[in-house]
Amino acid sequence: MNKRKYGKVCCVVNCKNTQYNTKNVHFYSFSMKPHKVEQREKWIKAVRRSNADGSLWQSNKYTKISSEHFIGNAKSEHPLSPSFLPTIFL
Repeated sequence: MNKRKYGKVCCVVNCKNTQYNTKNVHFYSFSMKPHKVEQREKWIKAVRRSNADGSLWQSNKYTKISSEHFIGNAKSEHPLSPSFLPTIFL
């Protein structure tokens, strides 16, 4: 039987980071907390993904983004930090 591995996978288009093939990379969730709606919306906009029908892609509680997309390889909770939003996309 062929077992498929599930786990942390980066949501960024063309990013191949998973918990199984990368080391020294963290995976962050798109916060679903009501007081972090603005941060989540900014992350979604930064990722620049769309659905097959052209509509804006939305994250869910399982969506992850790898730390490689943040300056310094880590996210910041401070809104004025350059690592508050993902900005590194190849």
